[in-house]
Amino acid sequence: MNAAPFWFLQSLAVGALAAACVALCPASLRSRVRQAVPVAAFATFVLLVGCLFLPKLETGALRTSMMIPVPEALSSSTKAGVSWLMEGWMVGCAIFLLRLAAGSWTVWCILRTTQPVPGRAWKQLMDECQRTLGLRGRVRLRLAGPGFVPSAAGLFRRTVLLPDEALHWTREQRKLVLLHELGHFRRGDLWAHALGRLACALHWFNPFAWMLQRHLAVEREFACDELVVARGAAPDDYATLLFEMATAARRRPMLEAAFLTMASRRTGKLEARVLRILEPVRKSRRWQRVLDGTLCATLTSLLVVCAAAKPESRDFGLHDKHAKHSPGSWTKPEVEMRLAAEAFPE
Repeated sequence: MNAAPFWFLQSLAVGALAAACVALCPASLRSRVRQAVPVAAFATFVLLVGCLFLPKLETGALRTSMMIPVPEALSSSTKAGVSWLMEGWMVGCAIFLLRLAAGSWTVWCILRTTQPVPGRAWKQLMDECQRTLGLRGRVRLRLAGPGFVPSAAGLFRRTVLLPDEALHWTREQRKLVLLHELGHFRRGDLWAHALGRLACALHWFNPFAWMLQRHLAVEREFACDELVVARGAAPDDYATLLFEMATAARRRPMLEAAFLTMASRRTGKLEARVLRILEPVRKSRRWQRVLDGTLCATLTSLLVVCAAAKPESRDFGLHDKHAKHSPGSWTKPEVEMRLAAEAFPE
């Protein structure tokens, strides 16, 4: 319980470090760093919660090298404040975890009401897009109703959800939408999204966690847009399709948080996405990729070190006078002498 205030500071420190790396990274690495850094931070956030409830390890070089003194003797008012702090955090976690569960329930209910997309043309086009992206495994294609934004859903049963209007799209429009949604599955974006939502629910008090989640939401859409354009899509046609999707879509905040939607004014920064699509795609050089990997590895190490730091309980001399009477401080001869002594000497 004494380490609780330090745990909150750890969470803020990890979030601030990750947010600073995202904001201050070089422009040539910004796209990749803004995707790798939040994922590493979210994993560290979850690790922090695990470390809060796991028993302290009394051995290990990492623990002995990361000692931060914390007074062992706390006043009753301070202990009460720490208790209220932890209880408030748990109440907030319960609220946000219930919200997370409600989003998952909504996804499940919608998936139950969807209908399979009719026609062999869709199946052939899906197989073609999967071969283009090098994506293996089965991906379901379902109709989710009128005005539904094309979305990717399902961690284990991968599904692409389409509006009923998709039956009247041209073949080129169908291909662009499928390439974008399948790109999320290829990159593992749904797992990163789920990890981010869990980290934000557990660290709801940390503004940096929510900031990193918003950054990741924007960058993964940028990455899928670049993937579609790199596969031969005309930038003008693709940008026009995004605007049409965003304009015709109904506003559903709960669904936008649960699904990975293709076009959303709320999370996608549509104007910025269109401007980025219309710019020439620049491939990174070899030294940029090496620098990218080094930066991500260094940041991950720093985040793990921040998460592994544990406070050391010290009494600052308050209990020195009782230390010699502690049974744990007796030597073996002292123990034998005390056992051999008479209980009631005459």
